[in-house]
Amino acid sequence: METKVGVSRKLAKYATSLTFEDLPPDVIHQTKCLVLDTLGCAVGGYSSEASMIIQEVIKELDGPREATVIGSGLRTSCLNAALANGAMVRYLDYNDTAFVITGEIYRSGYHPSEVIPPILALGERQHLSGKEAMVAIVLGYDLSIRFLEGIVGPGWEKKGWNGDTRGAYIMPLVAGKILGLDEDQMENAVGISGSCHAVLGILDAPGEEYTMTKNMRFPTMAYGGILAALLAQKGFTGPAGVIEGQGGLVEAVMKGDYDLDKLTNPERRFAIRDTCIKSIIADFSTHGHLTATITLVKEHDISPDDVAEVKITTSMRCAEHTGDPVKKYPKNKETADHSSYYLTAIAIMDRQIGPDQFSPEKYNDPKVRELIDKVSLQGDPSLDKARPAGISEIVTKQGKRYRLRVDYPKGHARNPMTDNEIIDKFQSMAAKHMGKTQMGQVVSTVFELDKLDDIGKLNQLMVFNAGSEEQL
Repeated sequence: METKVGVSRKLAKYATSLTFEDLPPDVIHQTKCLVLDTLGCAVGGYSSEASMIIQEVIKELDGPREATVIGSGLRTSCLNAALANGAMVRYLDYNDTAFVITGEIYRSGYHPSEVIPPILALGERQHLSGKEAMVAIVLGYDLSIRFLEGIVGPGWEKKGWNGDTRGAYIMPLVAGKILGLDEDQMENAVGISGSCHAVLGILDAPGEEYTMTKNMRFPTMAYGGILAALLAQKGFTGPAGVIEGQGGLVEAVMKGDYDLDKLTNPERRFAIRDTCIKSIIADFSTHGHLTATITLVKEHDISPDDVAEVKITTSMRCAEHTGDPVKKYPKNKETADHSSYYLTAIAIMDRQIGPDQFSPEKYNDPKVRELIDKVSLQGDPSLDKARPAGISEIVTKQGKRYRLRVDYPKGHARNPMTDNEIIDKFQSMAAKHMGKTQMGQVVSTVFELDKLDDIGKLNQLMVFNAGSEEQL
């Protein structure tokens, strides 16, 4: 009698089979671009209060000196480094995103680059080569999108969960790949992690103000995934049917609304090709209408004092996600980057939305609040399948009316950023902490990642505040 192969085992087989030789040249290049973009976002989030608190706790906990915390150079366990660096990357909400469309329903890919910090941390422990790190990254991206493609119906959020829960199932496989686990061990690792970790929807729900914990959703899942892989390596066991079994992911979390065939499809499509690299700091669903607003203000030289009203039309998802009343007057960074009202006001005031546009001074600026009160936001169901498409219409006190629709903002997979634009984005965040020489070393190392013998060398290049751990 033939034994039925479970979902975790099929995913383990998929994970163990991927090699660097399988990666086409464009996939290799895209992976390098996304590593650089992710490292830039980490530098951008280094000085945040959330980052400092996490590093302080890590220092108190201590641990083996096997991985490097970006910026401070704090040496700690691969688990702690994955947590600290992952939270830095997520802080600005500037790291990449991806999406899939199933039928008429658009699903955000969240931020697949969140697999990169834990890969670099565990990779440093294992002295992974650049090629091996890239294979793990490509695998992480593929698994991220696969988990989303399997969803049938409304999705995670409408059931009270957050999609970063996927990290509990993805990272044991990616970590297992790095550790050289066999299929049995990977299957156990997925069972251990998946049965013990999940993210509640309150961390990204309309009507709820965001907190620092938003930055730890995926990093916490990655922490659990790496730990599970390390346990499985020693013989620890977990439920093989954690995804499809009784009380597993499909039944307990998805309520049966899941297509396992899409998750386990053995075809390699390299989802990393379709990743969108953000050109502005904001939830990606807002990028269409925000790009339109910035373009109108620049092209017609519209002064904030001349604005009478701003009418924003966007997808229903965007209107719900970034237009609820609790986010209208944000009090912190975590909420501000998901407030279409605030972001539109800042786009008019500063004509850009970068790291410098988020501060208590900005949130409380009377002129910004005055502009916020002039913004109206409406959702249009026809834009849901075209996300992040959006329309901005600015009416001036002089009676002039300017209107623009943007379907593919800069950084969208159909309007990609060039290598130089990605480098510029990295430097715009890194220049506050690094000199030109160090930034140049990071850029050249990343674009020659396939020649690097030990990924730890790249991590060491990301230290720019050595000794600061003594002050944490």
